[in-house]
Amino acid sequence: MSALHGMQRWHERYGYFTFALLIFIASFLLLPTSKMVNNVYYVLLALPALVFFVVRLGRDIRPSPALLLWAGLCAWYLLVGALSGSGQYFKHVLYLALFVLLVSQLVDPRIFRTALFARGLFWVVGIYVLGSAIVYWIIGRYAPGERIIWLPGRMAGPIYTSMWLACCFALALPTWIAQRRWLELAAALALAVFCMAYVLQSRSGLVGMLAICALICAWHAMRHLRYFLILAVAAVIVVGVVLFAVPEVPVMSQLFARADSGRFELWRVLAGEWQACGIWLGCGVHYTTSSTIMGGVAIQHPHNIYLALGLYSGLVSLLLFLALAIVVLRHAWVQRDPWGLYLLVALIVLNFDGSKLVGNPDELWMLVLLPMALIPNERRTQP
Repeated sequence: MSALHGMQRWHERYGYFTFALLIFIASFLLLPTSKMVNNVYYVLLALPALVFFVVRLGRDIRPSPALLLWAGLCAWYLLVGALSGSGQYFKHVLYLALFVLLVSQLVDPRIFRTALFARGLFWVVGIYVLGSAIVYWIIGRYAPGERIIWLPGRMAGPIYTSMWLACCFALALPTWIAQRRWLELAAALALAVFCMAYVLQSRSGLVGMLAICALICAWHAMRHLRYFLILAVAAVIVVGVVLFAVPEVPVMSQLFARADSGRFELWRVLAGEWQACGIWLGCGVHYTTSSTIMGGVAIQHPHNIYLALGLYSGLVSLLLFLALAIVVLRHAWVQRDPWGLYLLVALIVLNFDGSKLVGNPDELWMLVLLPMALIPNERRTQP
């Protein structure tokens, strides 16, 4: 018990879980396999948090509307799992619940809301993408201009990586604007677009950047008409440049030539199967489809986080998730928390990819679970 008391004192004074969470985030870039990242989560976060909550009998948990919605969502996951899941699925629900609890209750959020962290996270992720590409070009694994399919870290796929880069740009953007770091902002924008359009060749990240621009336009339009007119002119110029570049630049033409990659057909098929299974309960947590698209291509997953919620766990889970997103985003708006913009961009780009929330730590934990749990966190640690 002395060790447990020592861990509690260490947590109260230094914020153990804060530094453990930083290590966990870094592991997505530094460690090459999902098993390694999983082990970091189990050993440094999940097990200590479980012991802490059990010993303290949950006395440190501060109820909030967001936490109650999380509880409702996890309870629904347990119900759906009891009807169609397995023992492994219940373990994954526990992993998700522990992550939400420790981030929202035990982590000191102040370090994550600093300008240094916001700017640093973007540059670390951007350098990770660009540095990996340069190394690959030098050793000949990929040729310049060829789409990089696999990056070296756990954040390996080009689609999710481009999404994360866009979200990190959104997180740092208020700092760059508030501190008038225009040169750094321009460099960050150039790096982000280059990584998304040339290195990763992912439209999802570019959609995120366009969403950020649209949100800025909407914000200024609500405040100053002259800014709206200036931004409208700038938007017209950008659209013109893109329309000119598509036929002239091979990478751009390839990016648009892939069209929707069969997503509209895929969504139509899976939506029909969801309806056939039952709107309220969905098709079950382990459901796989035998349908194909584009003349025989197998459907791997829904490529849409909202469709995935409905397909695997029914309309109730989707409604609870949407209610949770609204509550968290409203809290971020009231508190002027830049993580709200990060989350909003993630929710927009995940219209085009994303699957199950319940599972081992994956990219969705960085895109969705982290901001949704961190934004309502109002804990303060001792100095």
